[in-house]
Amino acid sequence: MLQVKRVLLKLIVLLSLVTISGCWNYAEVDDLSIVAGVAIDKNPADGKLLLTVELVDTKSGPKQMQAGYKTISLAGDTMFDIVRKMISMTGKKLFWSHAKVIIISEEVARQEGVVRFIDWVTRDTETRADVFIFVSKEKTAREILNLKSTLDSITSFELAQMMRDEKYASSAPVVEIWDFINKLGTHGKSAIAPLVYIHHNDKDNNERVGGTAVFIKDRMVGTLSDEESKYMLFAKNDIKGGVLPVKDEAGKPIFSLEIISNETKIKPVLTKEGVQIQINTVTHTGLDEVMSSTGFTNFQSLKTIEQRAAEELEKNILAVIQNVQRKYHSDVFGFGEVVYERMPKAWRTMEKQWENEFSKLVVTVKSKVLIDSSGKTQRSIRVGD
Repeated sequence: MLQVKRVLLKLIVLLSLVTISGCWNYAEVDDLSIVAGVAIDKNPADGKLLLTVELVDTKSGPKQMQAGYKTISLAGDTMFDIVRKMISMTGKKLFWSHAKVIIISEEVARQEGVVRFIDWVTRDTETRADVFIFVSKEKTAREILNLKSTLDSITSFELAQMMRDEKYASSAPVVEIWDFINKLGTHGKSAIAPLVYIHHNDKDNNERVGGTAVFIKDRMVGTLSDEESKYMLFAKNDIKGGVLPVKDEAGKPIFSLEIISNETKIKPVLTKEGVQIQINTVTHTGLDEVMSSTGFTNFQSLKTIEQRAAEELEKNILAVIQNVQRKYHSDVFGFGEVVYERMPKAWRTMEKQWENEFSKLVVTVKSKVLIDSSGKTQRSIRVGD
C-alpha cells in the first residue's frame, strides 16, 4: 500500500501543477479517470474487441490519502472507438499517462495477433512506452484486473512492482511495450512476454507472474515454464538474479546458489556444416543454502559444487534451446540477430528461411560457475548420532 500511496501522491501533485500553470488544455483532477491498467479480450457475444480498464479514484483528506478503484468493460471494433465511448460510462475523460500494464488474453494473442490492439497505445500521445505487457494464462485477461485480493490494492500497480522485483526470481522475462514492438521489427529475434495468472489458496487469491509466452511475429505460438524461462534468460544474457539449485547424484537439490551476476556471450561460427552458435556463460554466485548434514569442509568441496552447478546449467540452457527449436521454431534467443550483425553475408542466404534454419541450428553451451562467498559460515549444521 505504501507504493500505491506514493504513486497517488505523485498523481495529485502532478495534476495540481497542471491546473496551477494556466495551460489552455489543462484538466481538473475531478474531470479525469486515471487508468492504471488495461485488459484485452474477445467479446464472447459478437467476437469484437473487449476492453477492460482499471481506474484509480484519488481521494485526499487532512489525515490520510485513500485509493479507490474500479474496472469497467466495453466492446467495440477498435481501441480508439472504445476509449472514446468509455467517457459516457465514466462521465470523465480517461487519463492514460500513468497506465502501468497491458494484459492480453491468450485467445487474442494466438488467434488475432497483437499488433492491431497495441498500435493505438504506441500512437496515443498520453500513453507511455514503459508500460509492461503480459499474456494471461486465465481464460480471459480481464479476470486478472477484476481480481480483488486481500491486500485491497490496485492490481495494475501490484503487477508493475512485481516486474521491478522480478530480477530476484528470474521466472519470467520483463518486457515493456517498446521492447516488445522493437523485437517485432528486428532481424532474427522473436518477441516474448511474461505470463500472468491467478494463484488460488484457501484464504485468498492473488495475481502471480511466471513463465513466458513465445511469439512468431505478433502471434503467440507457445509457452515456457517458470524454470525454462530462467534458462532462456541465461541464453539471452538477460539474467539479473535468482537461484541456481545444485543436485546430488540422485537428482535431489542439496545446495542453493544465489546468482550475483552473469555474462553470456553468443558467438556464431561458420563450419563445413554451416553456421553454428557457441554460447559461453560465466556466473558469479553465493552459496546461500546447504541442505545436507555433511555439507562441505574445504576449498576442494567448493570447486566440486561449482563444477556440478556448471554442468547442470549447461544441460538446462541447451534443453530449453532445443525445446524451442523443436516445438515453436521461434528465435526468442536472438541468434539470428547475432548472425545478421557478425556474418551479414551468411545471413543474406538464411534470412528468408530463418525459422527453418533456426530449428536445425547446432548450438553448444559452455558454462562456468564461481562461488564468491558462502554466507557467514562454511560449516554445515550437523546432526548428532
